Amino acid sequence: MAWRPTEYLIEGMLDNTTPGKVVGWMKFLGRKNRIKFDLDGDFHRDIRGAAIRFHNEQYKDADPQEAKKYLRAFASIQTGVVGDITAGLPPHDYGQSPYLEWYGDENGRVVVELDPCQVEIIGKPIPWQESFPVDRKQQGQNMMTFIAGLIGSPKKGK
Repeated sequence: MAWRPTEYLIEGMLDNTTPGKVVGWMKFLGRKNRIKFDLDGDFHRDIRGAAIRFHNEQYKDADPQEAKKYLRAFASIQTGVVGDITAGLPPHDYGQSPYLEWYGDENGRVVVELDPCQVEIIGKPIPWQESFPVDRKQQGQNMMTFIAGLIGSPKKGK
């Protein structure tokens, strides 16, 4: 199971201008302070090397008390590894819509799905032809590590 807090997302920004690192913040309904990000990994090639800013007007339809309840255990600092983060632009290594996924140390897998009109690219991404696609084998390993944690299996190498 994954956290899917999209309906409570107000706005945010994620930055991958430092190779191998994604930092930023997100603001959610029901939380007073921004959630901060310090993740290992990279965006997909469509936006790698840039930052993205996003907003979600749909949060206005959500119940603030339900948001507060849902996000109560959501860590205020999200550390871990990047899953699939894309704006859904060519070369379409992972879907054709904005998709933000990470595997947090505290909250496990988190997925935010947006519409293209909700995302703005800040800066100039590395030309996609100059980098490799996200390693699908590594992404599979990230998912398996997450699932192993859910079922209480020992992690590989420990």
